[in-house]
Amino acid sequence: MGNWFHRSKDGAATEIWKKLNDSTLSAESFVIAGEDTVFYESVKLQARNRNIHYVVSVKEQNNEAPVSFKLVSADGSKLIFENPAHDFPSKITYTKIGSDSLYAEISGVTKGQERKEGFPFKKIKQ
Repeated sequence: MGNWFHRSKDGAATEIWKKLNDSTLSAESFVIAGEDTVFYESVKLQARNRNIHYVVSVKEQNNEAPVSFKLVSADGSKLIFENPAHDFPSKITYTKIGSDSLYAEISGVTKGQERKEGFPFKKIKQ
């Protein structure tokens, strides 16, 4: 929950998480480069059918249809979501580093090559 921030050469990434109800968290995730929003997605973390799903809709990708990733592993500091049928990413990992930092990683295979992208986020004080 809360607001998370990461700056890279590609721009400033922000994730804003809110609790919708007892079974759903939602987030807006975006990257701003200069004055332009160059990436936007909406995310829902939902408990349904005795499973937890990370459901993401990315602007201008997949006809903006939601893609679901099932929670396959969870411990005190790491959540791993997978959807082997999805092209990229097929795996989304969140690792808690401390109370104010986490590392998000997307990974999968693109054109026969393993690919990973990481995002070290810091919590924004409100």
